[in-house]
Amino acid sequence: MKKNAYIYYDRSHVCNYDENGVDIIELLPGTHDEVRAYKYFMKAGSMIRPETYRDQTVFYIFDGKGEGVLRDEEKEYRLDTVCFYAPNYEKASYSIYAAEDMAFIKVVANMDSHDKEMMANCRLRLPFFRRESQCDRYDQDCKTPGTISRTVLFGEFDRLGRLTCGICEGGNCGGTVEKGHPEVHQWNYAIGESDYQMTVGSEEEAVTYDRRAGDWDFIPAGPDHKLYAGSGKKVHYVWVEFNTYKRGH
Repeated sequence: MKKNAYIYYDRSHVCNYDENGVDIIELLPGTHDEVRAYKYFMKAGSMIRPETYRDQTVFYIFDGKGEGVLRDEEKEYRLDTVCFYAPNYEKASYSIYAAEDMAFIKVVANMDSHDKEMMANCRLRLPFFRRESQCDRYDQDCKTPGTISRTVLFGEFDRLGRLTCGICEGGNCGGTVEKGHPEVHQWNYAIGESDYQMTVGSEEEAVTYDRRAGDWDFIPAGPDHKLYAGSGKKVHYVWVEFNTYKRGH
């Protein structure tokens, strides 16, 4: 039976660093056949040169804990706050250096023939880098009063393939109360000082999960969901969505 949600608890993971001071795990393997997510844990002083992909989109979420530097052929970016990066496919290599212990997530998503056609016509300029503070705010009726929403990747030509992304931040009985959306799958990365509950499903089918900073979850398209902070607590998460409508092959 299909589950309403798949959950990763960051506090359950014990790092197993390699000789270079890096630990990489796949998050929720086997839960989606076109989108995969990996969490990287890097000790201070370590460096990686990630694999590049020609036919898959890659998107990084840096949670702002710890500091580092990302370098590509165009620029050097300081990783000292919540920020996002997408490389230019296989056209340019890049490196990530950890000045302090740090962790982040890499999302890899398939592209179908329609995605590639659209990309050839008009696409987001890559490489792409944004800090949370640079992302535009937007309003949405499923967000409680006082909740801040920001867009990172949005719209037909401002996304990566079928990937979109945004940020939600609220506190003290705030957050998101959303009806199910059958058109997109959704992943959430709890960041900052997050300590909230996520409820998935409606009425007697609803299941509630405690979420803390560093946690990752996947809600397949369809069920209602609520990501909500209790009194005196905070909800702060990055959402990543992937369109279910495959128009190519």
